[in-house]
Amino acid sequence: MIWRLRYPAGFSTVEHWHNCAHGMYVLEGYLATSEDEFGLGSFVWLPEGAIMFHGARSDNDVLMLFITNKPFDIHFTAEAGMPLS
Repeated sequence: MIWRLRYPAGFSTVEHWHNCAHGMYVLEGYLATSEDEFGLGSFVWLPEGAIMFHGARSDNDVLMLFITNKPFDIHFTAEAGMPLS
């Protein structure tokens, strides 16, 4: 699956995990993640089962391509707990 996705300035997902790995290729702005911040042209790959959050910095929108290796799912740690190992 590939989505073109925009997060508005200051938006962030809550802590979550996926049963699919996924990558984000930054087209505009800066992507803020639980790992670091990534700018234009960065490709960030997050493994399946990793606990994470991601969004835009407060000073800019971020536009990206969002790519998964399997059908997309999302599990919020506040509701579903941690992934099974």
